[in-house]
Amino acid sequence: MITLASYPRSGNTFLRNVLFEVYGLESSTFHFEAHGADPDWEKAAIVKTHQLPHELPDILLGAKVVYLVRDGRDAVVSLAHHRKDIFDSGSSLDQNMLEAMNADEGSYFGGWTRHVLSWYKRADLIIRFEDLIADPIRECERLRGILDLPKPKKDAPTFSDLKSGQPEYGSGKYHSNKNLASNWFRSGKVNGWETEMSERLQTRFWHLHGEAMEYAGYSMSGEPVNQTWYAKPSPPISVLIEAGKVTEPFTDGIKRL
Repeated sequence: MITLASYPRSGNTFLRNVLFEVYGLESSTFHFEAHGADPDWEKAAIVKTHQLPHELPDILLGAKVVYLVRDGRDAVVSLAHHRKDIFDSGSSLDQNMLEAMNADEGSYFGGWTRHVLSWYKRADLIIRFEDLIADPIRECERLRGILDLPKPKKDAPTFSDLKSGQPEYGSGKYHSNKNLASNWFRSGKVNGWETEMSERLQTRFWHLHGEAMEYAGYSMSGEPVNQTWYAKPSPPISVLIEAGKVTEPFTDGIKRL
């Protein structure tokens, strides 16, 4: 089993559909929303969640973790549209964005910063939404180290394919709303926040989440930055020290081999 975790609107459902359509791998979900976890989710090889680590049962915490991360501004914009398009048509996009970025009283899964930092500490593999959209197969192949992947059987679906079709996950196939996919898969754009988020909200977002954004490899301007941040830390290096020489003024006590 692997735990497929992400902050909402970060590509989790897209990745699940690629794994299903290209590799034939089914997945399940675990969450605390009104409709609850999927039946028999414990039997699935891949379990999606948006919950924070401390909210999960031991079986998911003990599994290998794949974490999907997306530029938090794009995630917040997508969340705002998701709420308006599916749950509350009378809501304001700007107000939806503000509420998501503020995440008052632990709402919105603790907020972008808390979610990313909490999961990054546990992740065995981190996939960037931007890389996933650009080359889905390449990013899926990175899972081979922690998941038994069969050979790909077809090309990966595009975001447009999922939006216009009836994908296994996120389409409304098992929901009363059979047109859910057209709203669920909104655009999959990178840096869409530049035109959809006001300067005031951009400033507010960076004030709240800028430090974590930089830690996660995202810049304030939206320009690509060094992406080595998601590599696992190197193992510690052992250094031999000659105790008898530590106090000698002409040596630092380190034995260089």
